Amino acid sequence: MSKTAYWKENWLQHRNVLTQLIDQIEDGHLDFKPWEDAMTLRDLVLHVTAWNGVFVNMVKTESMTTPDLPEVHTMEDLRKAVKHFTDQTIKDFEKITDEELALDNEAKLPGMQGKKELYLQAMYDHELHHKGQLFIYSRLVGATDLPFFR
Repeated sequence: MSKTAYWKENWLQHRNVLTQLIDQIEDGHLDFKPWEDAMTLRDLVLHVTAWNGVFVNMVKTESMTTPDLPEVHTMEDLRKAVKHFTDQTIKDFEKITDEELALDNEAKLPGMQGKKELYLQAMYDHELHHKGQLFIYSRLVGATDLPFFR
């Protein structure tokens, strides 16, 4: 298995759990946030799902471009957005090669200097970090039948 395929498959296992997780959340909780300065449930889901494509594209572009986020008014809208971002990130993965992952990157961000593969590690870590938060959010809004973490 290529490195690119390895990263994609491992990321997809976590993304599939995130999808199962938000399936447990009912309408009426999009604006939930556990403390005043936290992201809302809607914003946290959009953040994690949209930004992963940014990390994958950095292998090709070396640029971090803020993603466009859709208007989301219902959980169904949110689920559609997650599917869209997941499908797009899969397509983006298919554009990169193992040879590109082995090249030195031009990262200015702390801790990201090295090979371009570090962009995929950052994407993976980003997904895990925020998915953990979403498990807490889900429990706090009443979800009880949560999936296993992977």
